[in-house]
Amino acid sequence: MRLPILKVFFVIPICMVAPFVTTQAGEWMRGAVAVTSVSGEVALEEVGGESVRLSVADELPLYFSGLLNVRTAQASEAVFLKTSNQISIYNAGTGFFAIERFEQELGASSEQGKSRMILHLRQGLLAVDNRALSEASQMIVETPLGRISVKNGWWLMEIAYDERSHIYDFSIECADGVLRFTDRPGATYTLRSGQRLLGAGVSSRPSIEVAEISEDASEFFEEFSELEAGVDSMELSQDAFRAAMRAIGNVAEPERSTATGEFGASAGKRPLIIEYAPQSPPVTPFRAVIRAPSRYEADLF
Repeated sequence: MRLPILKVFFVIPICMVAPFVTTQAGEWMRGAVAVTSVSGEVALEEVGGESVRLSVADELPLYFSGLLNVRTAQASEAVFLKTSNQISIYNAGTGFFAIERFEQELGASSEQGKSRMILHLRQGLLAVDNRALSEASQMIVETPLGRISVKNGWWLMEIAYDERSHIYDFSIECADGVLRFTDRPGATYTLRSGQRLLGAGVSSRPSIEVAEISEDASEFFEEFSELEAGVDSMELSQDAFRAAMRAIGNVAEPERSTATGEFGASAGKRPLIIEYAPQSPPVTPFRAVIRAPSRYEADLF
């Protein structure tokens, strides 16, 4: 498994960046995302905004609101994202990926605050390094095959779908941390460092087995680590992150299941997230002009 060559800008930092603390303690914000590298052409769309075509010709990094959709049409197309809560996300291959929920608490200390994220992968390759998350944070990944729950981990998932047979072929590989995958029938599989999960079949009842991590995945994580190190050398602007974030007021703590310790797990349902897009401009309806009836038509009435 090889990473497409990505465009990365390396900048030697001349000073240490101060911790990201520009707001009052306990203030909840909608997080932000920085696009740090692109391969090919990638369609990125903020929720409620216009679609943007990103390419290797763009000057990076670019900053966006944390709720966005990413579409890649070719296997060689890829994008690398760095979030305001210090998560690295790599998305590649033909498919669709979205950040559906991104709430981040900004405090007055240098410690990483709480954050809650819901990612959605429909098809393609998604690799995530979320080992920097605090213990109070939560990340969930929704897929057509089931749900991934991981607090501090380094992992990838790849999904391929055959539209004719409606068969999925997917894999999850864990390089570090502990990951839990719950399929649609409700069975839960736990992956630890050096393990992978392989699955195939229809989304409602896939066949699943657990084995050791593959050699291709090990090579992938090595290249991912090199790419991540390059991104860390970039001078990402904390002010630009802050400008792309949005205040969302006080956020109620979600219910935590006493059995699993996961947020929202007691309900057993996917959280409902409602986003409001800006009102579209008014459209003037077309008005037809009715001609006068002919003498023959006039005699009929």
